[in-house]
Amino acid sequence: MTINRVKYYYFSPTNTTKKVVEKIARGIGKDIIEENITFIEKNSKEYVNEEDTLVIVGVPVYGGRVPQIILETLRGIKGSGYAVPVVVYGNRAYEDALVELEDILEKNGFSILAGGAFIGEHSYTRKVGTNRPDSNDLDIAFNFGKKIAEKIEREDYFRPNLLGNRPYKPDMPVRVFAPASNDKCILCKKCWKVCPVGAIDSNNPTNVDIEKCIHCYACIKICEFEGREVINNPVQPIIEMLESKFRERKEPELFL
Repeated sequence: MTINRVKYYYFSPTNTTKKVVEKIARGIGKDIIEENITFIEKNSKEYVNEEDTLVIVGVPVYGGRVPQIILETLRGIKGSGYAVPVVVYGNRAYEDALVELEDILEKNGFSILAGGAFIGEHSYTRKVGTNRPDSNDLDIAFNFGKKIAEKIEREDYFRPNLLGNRPYKPDMPVRVFAPASNDKCILCKKCWKVCPVGAIDSNNPTNVDIEKCIHCYACIKICEFEGREVINNPVQPIIEMLESKFRERKEPELFL
């Protein structure tokens, strides 16, 4: 089979997943098409990919699973060629997310050519996976892309064995809370622009729909003035556990 182009899709509220899949695509070195599926309300119901297009799909890991909010969009990414599932997790564990994404892509008509699990700074705390993916991670991602290109060149379409469990672990319990503005907020609306689910009011960013919030913390991380925070944080025990047990550096896992 001839592969003429690479199309990479990403759900990436804090841009960590985007950085990884973009580097993989550039390492492959074909014509590249970018598809940002981060902003849920703007996504199409279906994305049809030609057989000669290698598709890379990247998502962050939420509680060891693919984020529920992006499942409908992922199920609309169709094709009959090859795909590479990629997950990015916050230095704890990716658990069943990679095989879950693999299963979605196979049900959509793709054959799996490779897969990868990379590390990004944890959404809940900057002290876990700090500044990841870093330059070393991105070099690994680029070289992973080169190895995928070499695999294509020698017409090696072996299906790798990705790690994870079936049935998948249960989804995280639903927690209804959201970051709020504090007295440092200058109403610049950068938080509104990065919210993937439209939970922040475009006219007044101090108003938040807590039922919509998915706790990606993109609004907190984008604010250079530290103008957003979670008050009486219900996941504080989880943050303390992460900071005490998962600060040791983990490395990407690649499957070819």
